[in-house]
Order: sequence, then C-alpha cells, then structure tokens
Amino acid sequence: MNRHSDGWPLSTTDMAETYTLCVQIESHEYYGEFYLVGEGYGTPAEVLDNIAADHLLRISNASRIEEYLLDVLKRGENASEDEYDSTDADIECWIHVDVSYQRYAFGVGDRVVEFTGEPTKNEIASTVTQLQS
Repeated sequence: MNRHSDGWPLSTTDMAETYTLCVQIESHEYYGEFYLVGEGYGTPAEVLDNIAADHLLRISNASRIEEYLLDVLKRGENASEDEYDSTDADIECWIHVDVSYQRYAFGVGDRVVEFTGEPTKNEIASTVTQLQS
C-alpha cells in the first residue's frame, strides 16, 4: 500500500505536528513495508533530517537487511498498519530501498528524491537543504 499526500497542509493550531513515514524495503530475502508515526516534525525536510535519514543510514550500514529490521523491532519504532492508516498526519512521507540494486529514495506527495547508491550524511544534508527551499 502506498499512502502519499498531494500537498503539505498548513497547521493552524498549537498542537504538535504529526508525521507518518512508510518504509518500503525490497531485497532478495525480504519484500515489505512498515510504518513509523510520530510528532514534532511537520515538513518533508524535518522528517528527512530527523527520522528518515537515520533509517536510510542504518539500512545502508547493515551487513544484512535482517539486522536492520530486527533493530527496528527491538527499539519498538514501528507502528501498526491500523495506527498508520488512522493517523491524521500533517505530513506523510516514505522511503523506498531496493537493497539488491542499492537504490534509495525519499518521497512526499509527487516529489521523489533518489540517492546515488548508498546515501551519505552529506548527500542527505544537501537534500534537506533542497527540500527547505
């Protein structure tokens, strides 16, 4: 299931901004997705800088994708699909990783940013700057 927003809604209340992030992973051993839901970030740049970057780097640094997936479960980071679907998010983002072909992407709405091979901290920081403009 892909759940992408067509725009970035403006928040008019003082409540914490809510984000959702769908993490889609393809590899020879695994194909699936899991979900993250949280508060405190309301723009694509903030979600990439503070949440998605960590996951992209952890995936690229794992010797096997199973190590990353187990780490996510141990930390209790993932949300259920029902929680993800029922969250009224201010921003809905996704990352897609094809481990076998080393393709990494971050997206929100119709905007997709593909990284060249395994993403680096510098490449992610540059992308955050681009999203802020």
